[in-house]
Amino acid sequence: MAFRFRLASGLGLPAAALIFAAVGVGVLLGAHRFIDASNAVSHSGEVLASAGAVEARLRDAEAAHRGYLLGDAVEYLAQYQSSREQLGPLLANLAHLVEDNPGQAERAREIETLARRRLEQMDRVQADYAAGGIAAVKDHHDPANRRTSSAVGEQVRLLVEEERRLLEQRGLASRASADMLRALAVLGIPLGIAVVAWVYWLLLREIRRRGDAERIGTEANARLRDSVARLERHSADLSELNRFGGLLQNCMRPEEAVALTSQLLSRLLPGTGGTLYRVNPAQGYAEEVTHWGEHTAASVAILPPENCWALRRGQVHVLRSHGETLRCSHVQPPAIDAEYNSACIPLLAQGAQQGFIYLSAPTPDFLSEMELVQAAAEQLSMALHNLSLQERLRLQSIRDPLTGLFNRRYLEESLARELARSERRGLPLSLMMLDLDHFKLFNDLHGHPGGDALLAALGPLLRQRTRGEDIACRYGGEEFTLILPEANLEQATRRAGELAEAVRALRVEYLGTLLPAVTCSIGVATYHHGEDTAETLLQRADKALYRAKRGGRDRIETEATAAIRAA
Repeated sequence: MAFRFRLASGLGLPAAALIFAAVGVGVLLGAHRFIDASNAVSHSGEVLASAGAVEARLRDAEAAHRGYLLGDAVEYLAQYQSSREQLGPLLANLAHLVEDNPGQAERAREIETLARRRLEQMDRVQADYAAGGIAAVKDHHDPANRRTSSAVGEQVRLLVEEERRLLEQRGLASRASADMLRALAVLGIPLGIAVVAWVYWLLLREIRRRGDAERIGTEANARLRDSVARLERHSADLSELNRFGGLLQNCMRPEEAVALTSQLLSRLLPGTGGTLYRVNPAQGYAEEVTHWGEHTAASVAILPPENCWALRRGQVHVLRSHGETLRCSHVQPPAIDAEYNSACIPLLAQGAQQGFIYLSAPTPDFLSEMELVQAAAEQLSMALHNLSLQERLRLQSIRDPLTGLFNRRYLEESLARELARSERRGLPLSLMMLDLDHFKLFNDLHGHPGGDALLAALGPLLRQRTRGEDIACRYGGEEFTLILPEANLEQATRRAGELAEAVRALRVEYLGTLLPAVTCSIGVATYHHGEDTAETLLQRADKALYRAKRGGRDRIETEATAAIRAA
């Protein structure tokens, strides 16, 4: 304790001496600043007076000039010459006074140039007057003379305004210096006394600190243990997040990515309810796809995107129990007046809305993990975006770009799959081959673009005339194939007739002209369980189509009709 007293005394007394020395230095510096500010104020006054004198002498010269012209009085001419002679030194003095200010110096040079130009103008008028009398100058009111005179006045006004602004600043600086001197004088001694009091307070504080040292050490150790535990949890969470990112990259379907995310967040945020929504761009709404935990504040299952502030703004939207943040319309507060905290985290990838994650809990503890939640949301958004791109590319690889129907590759894959399902479940399956009649002649008459327009219209027609489980494909050129699961030969033949009638009724407009009606030939075959393969079924349907073509076109042939003819 004696050591601390000596230490406080040894520090406090030199500190007080330094304060008093600083007050003296401050007073000296403040006095110098005050003197400099006063000199600057005086300098500004000289500039203003010089500018006024320049303008006054120029006006005197102009007045004497006009008096000489009007009255032919020699005394006016003498006054003009006197003002003219005085103007030169005044301009030089003004330029000298403002030479330390580039802006003002430029204005002074402009004033001098304009003033000398004005004097030259008046000299020319007087010379004309001396040569030809008043008649020679009565129409000598050149607008350029008035503009020069006005320009001088304008430049003087700008110079004066700038100098007045500087004068005001210098006055403020002068007052600030005076205030600083006053503050140093008023605060210096009390501050020195305060330092002495501070030494005494240090001694009392050291005595109290001795008693609190053990308690503070214990609390510090506890905080350190808590920090270590938090760091360990954070490290574990980061490891979990890295593992989550690796798993997301191997997901094959969006449902797998959503399930992984719900598992991760339920582990990271125990005691917090969560719901993951996906945005359906075609339908224009966000729909709940998974849920975990128990929400303190429930949320609706389906909502338009504008009902969520996170989707509107593209940013995390947090609502605290005692905050002033706007509540999203989809959030349903508890019926009782209970506290709740919620957060909506948008799922954005490449500027496209994928959905959002909604979290709620009675306490705001989960908000401390928002960085991890946002990182998981960003990884999920990118995974959903990539899966969507993969699905889009897959569809592009199996779709015919002209008709929008499936292509031949998808037909072969689907037919093998549907045959296996039909065999396994013991259900019928039929195949329909359709070919447009005289399509080559149609192309010759209307060109390939006209033929493409017909094919492009036939694609939507086939999609509209088929069931959801049917598979319509473009087999090649003007030939189309339809797989009809669970349809026997009779049902397939009836539907072929309906389809042929729809083709006859099809009207296509191309380049403002209605193209002629077309017909089609159709061959139908049904699957023979235990006997057929995809290749043999296609061959039998193709043979039936060939018979329809050979039999006159615009007709339907089945394998049954071929059997009857054979009999």
